[in-house]
Amino acid sequence: MATNDFVPVTMMTLTDEEQIRAYAHPARMAILEQLSREKQSVSGIARTLGVHPANLTHHFKLLEKTGLIRLVEKRDTGKNLEKLYRASAHHFSVNLAGETLTNKKVLALSLLHDNLTAAIQALKGQGDEAITFGLLKSLKLKPEDAVKFQQRLMKLLEEYEKRASKDGAPYTVNISFYPGEAVDGEGGELFIREGEQATR
Repeated sequence: MATNDFVPVTMMTLTDEEQIRAYAHPARMAILEQLSREKQSVSGIARTLGVHPANLTHHFKLLEKTGLIRLVEKRDTGKNLEKLYRASAHHFSVNLAGETLTNKKVLALSLLHDNLTAAIQALKGQGDEAITFGLLKSLKLKPEDAVKFQQRLMKLLEEYEKRASKDGAPYTVNISFYPGEAVDGEGGELFIREGEQATR
């Protein structure tokens, strides 16, 4: 039921896996940021983010289903019924303190899996001009080298975050790093870029 007087709480801590999976997506985080400021419709958010409303509909449905946003007002525009939403909170945090380390690792990879699944569907409707590449490689690392590897990746991402341009194309970096199967030798590599496939 729409409630015009709804006021978001200051902080909402997410401990439920369904809510965390709904929250942990770049597009949905952007929606929540906008709706934490003011009530908006799907079309209004779409204009702000520069995307077609149809690209956001499923995100809104998931956010509402998991309680991260609420329907607060319905307006009859004469042509249709406009629905306005608000975020349930001004800020969100994720708390996995009650979970085992294994469950945290599984959830981390599950979130990346969800993100890739959504990206696959989105790519089907895009043209060939979008730059996309995938790399799958096996490494054998000592624990200290694994830590250094992660640190260098983070520094590289931070470097390119600082170089971000307002007129640049939006890209998502999805990185997973996990224990693989034991293999003799260097391990294989699969690298796919711009329609070319290289294997070793």
